[in-house]
Amino acid sequence: MSLPEIKRIPSFVFPFKGIYFLLTRPKQLWLKTVAPILLSLVFSVFSIGFSLKVLFPRQFDKLIELNWPEWMSWFVSAVSVILESAILNLIFFAILVPMFQDAVFDATLKAEGLGDLLDDTEDIPRLVIIWRNIKSSVIVLWVLLMTKIFLLILTAPLQLIPVLGTALACYINGWPTAWSQHLHYDIEIRGLKVSESYRQACKNKWNYANFGAVAFALELIPLFNFLFVWTNIVGTALWVSYVYKENLETSEDQEASSANKTSNATEQTPLLQ
Repeated sequence: MSLPEIKRIPSFVFPFKGIYFLLTRPKQLWLKTVAPILLSLVFSVFSIGFSLKVLFPRQFDKLIELNWPEWMSWFVSAVSVILESAILNLIFFAILVPMFQDAVFDATLKAEGLGDLLDDTEDIPRLVIIWRNIKSSVIVLWVLLMTKIFLLILTAPLQLIPVLGTALACYINGWPTAWSQHLHYDIEIRGLKVSESYRQACKNKWNYANFGAVAFALELIPLFNFLFVWTNIVGTALWVSYVYKENLETSEDQEASSANKTSNATEQTPLLQ
């Protein structure tokens, strides 16, 4: 089932909805997220501390040696530290997230009343499910991780431009971020091939880019990114749920309309004598 164009709720809203949904669903989600959030918090504090204590002074001193103005050296070093911390977190999250993200995503679908989607996978052979997990959690996610790190480094100069530069950098990184969030649903639940998931992501590139830009921006926020990594997963599940229900409603409306037309045509057709 292909994603329709989101009309009533823009895709960029769902990362924020994920924050609210996670905070207000303790029974359904907190037990699923407490362990990964604590681990993420510990590593986020470590990465920030390491960046400020080790990387920042070295970069600042190096720029001073190159006769950069002190204020510019401080500013460039500060921006660099944020990006370096984000890269460290990306690598850590790439290892941690696959261990827990499926459970968080699935729990959100169940909370939205779409547990039947998960039941449809019970009849699939175990080896097929394992192979899907490998494709979505290891191969593709790591490829996308390298892509995100490359884009993060490539767009690093934009971070030196306050607000607009950061917004543009987030938007450039948005599409791969959103696609990586959909892989569990596309490959493991829907049974799509990687190429099919990719084509769908391309078909809906602007919706993906809008969602991913906000999600990526949240993951750049120091200290709080340990939480936003998981709320983004919840937000993705909410987006998937919304689109699924929209498709279902549209399909039912079309069937009802078709049935009404058939009924009216039958009533208006004179009986053959």
